Order: sequence, then C-alpha cells, then structure tokens
Amino acid sequence: MKETMGQIIRKLRKERNLTQEELAEHLGVTFQAVSKWENDSGMPDISQIVPIARVFGVSTDVLFGTYGTNESEEVVKILKDAQSFLSSPLTAKNLFKKYSALKDGLKLHPNNTILLMNCLETGIALSYPENGELYDSEHAEAIYHECIRYANLVISYSKNASDILRAHMIMVILHSAYGNFVEAKSHAKQFPYRADFNIHVMYAYYAHWKKDYVTESKSCQYGVVHYLEGMLNITTHLAKSYMLQEKYKDAAATLETAIDTIHCIFKNDEIIPPIHHREHGDLYMLLAEIYLKDKNTEKALFYLSKMVDYDLTDYEMINNSTATASPLLNLIPHGLYQKRIDRHENLIKKLEATCFNSIKGTAAYIKLLKRVKEKA
Repeated sequence: MKETMGQIIRKLRKERNLTQEELAEHLGVTFQAVSKWENDSGMPDISQIVPIARVFGVSTDVLFGTYGTNESEEVVKILKDAQSFLSSPLTAKNLFKKYSALKDGLKLHPNNTILLMNCLETGIALSYPENGELYDSEHAEAIYHECIRYANLVISYSKNASDILRAHMIMVILHSAYGNFVEAKSHAKQFPYRADFNIHVMYAYYAHWKKDYVTESKSCQYGVVHYLEGMLNITTHLAKSYMLQEKYKDAAATLETAIDTIHCIFKNDEIIPPIHHREHGDLYMLLAEIYLKDKNTEKALFYLSKMVDYDLTDYEMINNSTATASPLLNLIPHGLYQKRIDRHENLIKKLEATCFNSIKGTAAYIKLLKRVKEKA
C-alpha cells in the first residue's frame, strides 16, 4: 500500500531527529499543523511543499511518493552516472563530483542503503585528513557532518550486518579525526570482541555439514585472506604508532615481521602478490622512512631498492592467469594478484617524497631514481 504524504513527512522528520515543534519552526507553521499532516487529518498547502522538501533535503517527488516504481534500476543508474565523474588520475575534485551526484540520488531515494553506503565510502575518502591528495580541505568539515547522518540511517535501516559495522567503523575513524572522542568511543563499543567469525567461516560450517568439502576448503581460504589482510593492516598501523613514539627499532621489526610472514606464505611462488601495498602505505617505503629516522641510511636504501625491484619487475609480470601455489590460498582464483598499486602514489612520487630528502644526493638514490625514470 502506498504511503500517504503524512506518513512520509513523519518518517523523514524522525530520520532527521526533528520534533514536530522543530519542523514547524523551520517552516513557519504551528506544531498542530504538522501533527495534522502526519495524522492525515490535513494536508500542507501547495506553497509549503517545496520548503518541506528543502528542510528534509529531498525532492518534492519523494513527498508525493512518485519518485519511481523500480528503485533498484534507478539506483543502478545513479551509481553508474556518479562513477562516470571519476577519471585517471583520481583527484579530490572528480571524487567530489561523484559524491555530489550520489547526494542528488539520495534526494530521490533517501533511505536506500546502497546509496547511503556509497555516500559514506566516498565521504570518508574526501574528509579523512590523512587521505593524501584525495582529502578535500574545502568541503571536508561539511562532508564529515553529512556522513554522520548517512551512518545513522544505515545503522537504523540496513539489515546487512556488514554495512552496519562499516558505518560504525567510518564513524569511529571520522569522529576520532575531528576530535569527537566521546562519539568515536561509543561507535567503537558496537564491535564484537572476536573478529574471527565472518561470512567465509559461516559458509565453511554450512558446507562442512552439507559434506561439500570443496566449498568448505574455498571458504576457509577466503577466511585466511581476510585474516591476512587484517593482520597486515593492523601491523602497519602498529608500526606507524611506534614511529610516532620514536620507537624506530620496534617499528622496523614490526614491519619486517609482516614482510617475513608474506614471504613465508608465498615461499613456493615465483611472484608474490602485491599485498605489501596497504591502506597505510607501501611496507618497503615505510621501512625506508623508519630506518632514515633511525639514522640507518644503508637499510633505508636497501628497502627503497626492494620497493623499486618489486614495482618494476614482479608487479609487471602479473597477468590475468597469475595465481599462488600456496595450499593456504590456491583455491582462490586471482583476487590476490589484483593490480592495485594505482591506489597509491606512483613509484616516482614515492621515491621523491620529502621524507627521503636527506639521501637524495647519494649515488645509490640517484641510481634508483634514474632506473625508475627510464622505465616511466
């Protein structure tokens, strides 16, 4: 049964945490008038439709319940159109265009969790201060506050546990970055104490009792990938924390252990997948930076050389058929070998980073840079 305008107004008002009195104040009417609308004992005057839509940040079609009969098709088109604003190289400017297009889509489908999650993911990319060239300093503060609303809607309406936890995660990250530590901690408390039960592990249990042991093995391997990615991310985070505390030896040892783990898992492979490229940066580059801070130029140059060797040799050998021989991961098609270095600065930019200024005059550094530029 189609929702009445009164039901739509009530739903939109509650989603935005407005009282009837607050909505009435925004519109210059009495709260009794708002109450009548919501109880379907009265209708807003036609002159009030646009102001009501503006307060809620939706189109007037939403108020009339006429914004489309096939929401899923419309959402797919909105996502496709928004994605078309992205070009290579990715910049904050074209990412903001995508974000704006997604926001326009939400005016038509204000509770669609797919659009809300896409707004959240694009929003954190633009508003997180440590996101390098994608950080949009001009709009970041406003986007942060918009993301709070999107996250609250996902948490309230989504039936997908992954979306809900991702929304909480984004709120922990953004609230912390913007100094709202009380809210950040509140969202952090929503996470379980154990992280070893995910969809892949659940499928493994399901397949085991179904006696579908091939599916069980594949599910277990996807679980291993999940834990490996998580271990590398948190290990890199730990190393950067040590670095900020000037515990350079602990930071270096932490990252070297992570690299040793990768090499141990893929010891039978000619090409190791590029999983040392993390959200927190290239592990080899980070190690070089740490060793420079620890006044060990030799080690810093050693890891810069490792970085260049991988990006110019191993990475270039990866193709659509590259797969691992490791029995821990050999049932997973080719996801480990996705070429994702383009998510980070290119090799020349990494080498020319200001953190390496102190060694840019050395013969070894000049030789490395020349080698890269000759390949570029």
